[in-house]
Amino acid sequence: MGWQTLEWHAQLGVLLIFAGAVIIGVSILKMQGLFRATPLIAERSKRYVVWSLHVNRLLMVFFSVGYVGVAYNVLLGQASVGVFAVSLIFLLGAIFVSLGIGLHARMIDEIQQTIQGLVPICMECKKVRQQSADRADPADWKDIETYISQRTDAKFSHGICPDCLEKVRAKRRGKR
Repeated sequence: MGWQTLEWHAQLGVLLIFAGAVIIGVSILKMQGLFRATPLIAERSKRYVVWSLHVNRLLMVFFSVGYVGVAYNVLLGQASVGVFAVSLIFLLGAIFVSLGIGLHARMIDEIQQTIQGLVPICMECKKVRQQSADRADPADWKDIETYISQRTDAKFSHGICPDCLEKVRAKRRGKR
């Protein structure tokens, strides 16, 4: 069976299947940018995000191969094989969508946990008040290091700036 012997709707179907395979192929190439961005993801979510990206890429490769296989079977006139393959592709497509939604939810959660907006900080000691906490309760004020560490994967190393170093030296000279 050849291209000319197919009815117009079967020809259109084969063209649409190939178009889908091309779109998925381009998406696989674009996915490399996501893999390059994984070092920027917080450690608490990095393993899940990398795993999801690998599974999504694997499913996209399967879809591309499946699309081409279905189109080939339609061209050969073996529609029954094509129906099974389409059913399998639909099942894996549902899994793909579910994984994608989980990945997006995790990424949105990461964005929401970052520091954004106004940070209520004491102008004297630099402690930060917890969001929607009592201004008068000392327990609701945390060191800035604690505040940032609870919301990001940032680690702190402490040093001393030149201005503060001079103040410390002046204090020490005054105590002698």
